[in-house]
Amino acid sequence: MKWIFNLLKRTFSPLPGPNYLIEFRFHGFARKYLKETIFGLSKKFGVKGVTKKRVVPHVTLFGPFKTKNIKEVVRKIERVSRRYDLVPFTLNGFGHFENKVVFINIKPSDELKSLRKELANFIVDLTQTKGHDFGDNFDFHATIAFKDIQARFDEIWKYLQSMEQKSISQHLLRITILENGKILYEYDLMQRKLLPRAEAKNKQNWKKTISSLKSLLQSGKKWNIPEISETSDKKIFLISDLHLDHTNIIKYCNRPFVSVEEMNQTIVNNWNKTVNDEDTVYFLGDMAFGRGSRKASYWLTQLKGKIVFIEGNHEEIGKVPARERLILKYKDKVFLLIHDPALKPKNWSGWTIHGHKHNNDLKGHPLINPKKKTVNVSAELVNYTPIELDVLLTKVEYATANKQAMQKL
Repeated sequence: MKWIFNLLKRTFSPLPGPNYLIEFRFHGFARKYLKETIFGLSKKFGVKGVTKKRVVPHVTLFGPFKTKNIKEVVRKIERVSRRYDLVPFTLNGFGHFENKVVFINIKPSDELKSLRKELANFIVDLTQTKGHDFGDNFDFHATIAFKDIQARFDEIWKYLQSMEQKSISQHLLRITILENGKILYEYDLMQRKLLPRAEAKNKQNWKKTISSLKSLLQSGKKWNIPEISETSDKKIFLISDLHLDHTNIIKYCNRPFVSVEEMNQTIVNNWNKTVNDEDTVYFLGDMAFGRGSRKASYWLTQLKGKIVFIEGNHEEIGKVPARERLILKYKDKVFLLIHDPALKPKNWSGWTIHGHKHNNDLKGHPLINPKKKTVNVSAELVNYTPIELDVLLTKVEYATANKQAMQKL
């Protein structure tokens, strides 16, 4: 019964403060078509519901809502959105809610359905909104007339049925967060970053978004992820989550050190005894953490090897060149390298090498999980020492073979 109480509380006890809304906005031909349809209906039938304010053709993803912690809401929106690249959908014909709202149907892709559902699930506990946002039966639509249409609904609907039923394909490029009707932030799926209002409204920035979309479509790749191919003529290592200078990690993860100084020294020594200067190390994030901790740029000067740095979520990296994720091709295998496995692209079905989970969920994220196709190289699981990729491949092949054998029993 607790969920019913929480829903009633969110619905009937309004919070003070601004109103927020999450939506996506149309671009290109679809935007032009929607605006022409909206203004055409308004002029022909004298209905002004949509045109009373500046017309911005859009689809609501969540809200309107209120919250006591918009910063956390924005952080979670960014976290979910980072899992997605190409999110297609189609504008396809007209629909209506009774005789009160007329809209253009949006046929969502599986990616769009999943994105919207994840957004709602991630932020619902931080918000006060209406119950229609919580279910699976979400109606994707773009409103073209409402409020003052009831008296002329039959005429409007007959007119729309006589019009050409256009089918227009689009991609969701940005997720817009509105505060009292004005852009607060936009998350740009193409540029993969959160844009404050000024950057979101910048025309040059929008050109970069469109350019990134075109590049992604032309490349024929499903994900906008850099790829690196490695050969077996050199040693390749992986490790994640050193958390150097982080005193509390000793207690949190039951690390076998009596002090942060001992931990720092042991991890650096382990690394430098294992890795030579000509070797490559893929480091998957969280080099250092904690108040007063030294930046990753400092620690990189203490460690051997050619280090490819994938940024984590708990560190100051300084001016270190870092990537969010990579696809690593080695021998006949392909791996996604990423810090947090929850942020892998939604439709990635291959193997993922990650960190972030430490040793706090060994059932869900052991060293090798053949069911989830994940490899957890958090420092605790590799004895605080970079592990060679060839060793990992052997373990992956063994775990996969055993899984297949168990399935045959």
